[in-house]
Amino acid sequence: MKVRKLKIINKIKGKKWSIKTIVLSIILLIAISIVTLGLIFALFIIISSPDFDQDLLYSKEATVLYYKDGTEMTRFGSENRILVTYEELPQVLVDAIVATEDSRFFQHTGMDVARFMKASVGQLMGNSSAGGASTLTMQVIKNTYTSSEAHGIKGLVRKFTDIYMSIFKLESNYTKEEIIEFYVNSITAGNDGNLNYARIAGVEQISQYYFGKSVSELSLAESSIIAGMFQNPRLYNPYRNPEGVKNRQNTVLKLMVQHGYITEEEKEAVQKIDITSLLANHDGEVINTDQAAIDFVLQEVEDFTKLDPYKEPMKIYTTIDPKKQNVLRQLENGEIYQFINDTIQEGIAITSLKDGSIVALSGGRDYQAKGTNRATDISRMPGSTAKILFDYGPYIEYISSSTYNMLLDEPTTYSNGTPIKNADGSYHGLMSMRNALAQSRNIPALLTFQAVYKENPDYIKDFVHALGIDYGDELFEAASIGGFDGVNPLQMSAAYAAFGRGGYYIKPYSVAKVEVTGIDKTYENKYKKEKVMSEETAYMITDMLMTAAKQGVGGVSVSGTDIAAKGGTTSIDKSATQAKGIPASAVMDAWNITYSPEYSIALWTGYDKLTSEHYLTTAIGGSVRNAIMKAVGSRVYSKNQKFSKPDTIVSRAVEIETYPAKSPSEYTPSNLIVYELFKEGMEPTEVSNRFAKLPDPTGGRASVSGSTVSLSWNPISTPDAINQQELTKYFNANCGSMANKYYQRRISYNNSYIGSVGYQIYLKDSSGNLVYLGRSESDSYTVTNASPGKNTYVIKSAYSIFQNNMSDGLNIDATVAGDPSQSSTPKTDDNKTPSITPPSDNNTDDLELE
Repeated sequence: MKVRKLKIINKIKGKKWSIKTIVLSIILLIAISIVTLGLIFALFIIISSPDFDQDLLYSKEATVLYYKDGTEMTRFGSENRILVTYEELPQVLVDAIVATEDSRFFQHTGMDVARFMKASVGQLMGNSSAGGASTLTMQVIKNTYTSSEAHGIKGLVRKFTDIYMSIFKLESNYTKEEIIEFYVNSITAGNDGNLNYARIAGVEQISQYYFGKSVSELSLAESSIIAGMFQNPRLYNPYRNPEGVKNRQNTVLKLMVQHGYITEEEKEAVQKIDITSLLANHDGEVINTDQAAIDFVLQEVEDFTKLDPYKEPMKIYTTIDPKKQNVLRQLENGEIYQFINDTIQEGIAITSLKDGSIVALSGGRDYQAKGTNRATDISRMPGSTAKILFDYGPYIEYISSSTYNMLLDEPTTYSNGTPIKNADGSYHGLMSMRNALAQSRNIPALLTFQAVYKENPDYIKDFVHALGIDYGDELFEAASIGGFDGVNPLQMSAAYAAFGRGGYYIKPYSVAKVEVTGIDKTYENKYKKEKVMSEETAYMITDMLMTAAKQGVGGVSVSGTDIAAKGGTTSIDKSATQAKGIPASAVMDAWNITYSPEYSIALWTGYDKLTSEHYLTTAIGGSVRNAIMKAVGSRVYSKNQKFSKPDTIVSRAVEIETYPAKSPSEYTPSNLIVYELFKEGMEPTEVSNRFAKLPDPTGGRASVSGSTVSLSWNPISTPDAINQQELTKYFNANCGSMANKYYQRRISYNNSYIGSVGYQIYLKDSSGNLVYLGRSESDSYTVTNASPGKNTYVIKSAYSIFQNNMSDGLNIDATVAGDPSQSSTPKTDDNKTPSITPPSDNNTDDLELE
């Protein structure tokens, strides 16, 4: 029994040993596989890595930008680089670069293993700020010989190629000093907008351009700026971004102290120096005034391709129209408009209604020196230009069916009780939506906002966001009149274009195609149209803005071309005006947005900073924005361009002051008739009775005594048009707190142009013609010396002044004894009202409410 147990134990032990062997074998095979794959990968890196050609450090194919028509816009490359040797570099610049970019540069052999491991672990742990661990040597390789692609398998291959070439092709063949030379001579700061420096390349040219001196003369302050620029020369441009450069300089100085290159006192001394005081003055040099468009294009290329056009040679096909861009260039240069002073600024964006592309951009006057693209970078309150976005657009989309819809311009408040006023401080009472928008009344705008918000708060939010507008985290009622921060001309041009395009929004873009010549790859930018509103809403808004344009809003007109326009200004808080010593009537911003069937032009004008000397007023802002738009729009818009009205929109005549809308009668005075747009099926079906034909009196009677005929009849009821009780009810129902004002205006109108209701008396002769006898304000009339025989009298209901709508007439027959051949002209009763000749033309201009 013991022997048998021992055999079983030995069998089990043997089986355990077999499993261990298998596991170890698998591990060994995995290890061999990893080593083999590693060797294969290393061999691939060695074979595929490019040869190190020193000439490539300073020579690359150009990146070329093309206008929409295929002509060259600008290029970066083929520059006259000034090479410097290590001995010409000031030690302080070398120290700043090494401390900032690669603190162990003089110790490692191309790869900083400790830094590489630390960065790798950090990135694996999800720390995106752990860095890429590139040494100066690796940066020289990456910037010149390998792709800047940094994602996925390509990024991994590129990283190991950088390491291999750094160690075996650069560090093993060149000294540290030579590698520093390669590094500082290969940096490119890009195009700064100055045609004399098409591409600022190499540290010597950078030093001369920014500081007006040779690199050998750089101070610690200047060296720390240049060392900071190496990370991102375009971002850390001291002319455009002095604040960002100062922050970057502080980082460089801190690292120099940390690594023992300078003292804390030296750092603090440099930190007190103003960046702008160090910069060279380039006033008077030729400036590329397309620079705002160029910069926008390049940034879009980077966002689009994830590649740097300054490092990767490209052919960039833009959407910029050279003729339209030239108009903005002429504006900036003062060739087509004389600015009121040297400080006032402007920003303009022109987009295409056809495809949403950016046609032209003006970043402002002297753009390159100011550093802010006022067409794309500013964030300013839009004022009344926001009204079609937050108020009338959503109102028509979700509630209204007509441009006539009546709104009440009367004293009111925001929902929290804060009063709101119109810009002119007055109130216009009941007015159509068309007139409220064209005249830019604030109170009707708020009422439409509140009506939509009450229906569904998301309606406005969704409508505005779909048009590319971000009003912030919370929607306040002040947005109804543009009281929020966050728009620029490009956003507004694209948003307004959606109305002219029939309700489709296209995100603006400036790049059509990019060909990356270095890696033989093409990127095509295909725009997308998004339906954001109905075509009925889009056209109604456009039509109302065309009314505004015809009334002078926008300041531009072109023969035969439909132009829609909206202006806007923004006020300044009272405390701010007091603090700056400027009038309380001053305004911050002036906007002008116009669009035709071809282009949408959005203009902002104002001052970058308000001072007691430089501020706008409503009058000045209005005249400046209109003059600029006239100068630009008249040169951009083509002749004879028309918007197309959708088949689902109908135009109908409406009698003014009817609510709801009613069609005019055939007797309504022409100046009380307007034509408004209605969604099909929602047009007026009822005819107004205000000027309708009066009814005939009834119950006509005649009594004859000799040659005297006494006529009488049953009078008509007082027509609603002059019935004071009916008018009181009407205005109370529709005019709120202004009911009495409008009631009194109607009474005054009636007294001047309508008169009282009465009766016109006629005798019908043998030919059937009516001979006027007189007028009665009562229900009777006496004819003396009536003709013998049968006489037919016609009694017509009629107003005493407006008689176009008198009734057809009540016939009363009376037979007078005697010989008809001895008849004579009848005489009227002297006690009755004398004859009043009906006026041929009734002036009713005073009825206009708006």
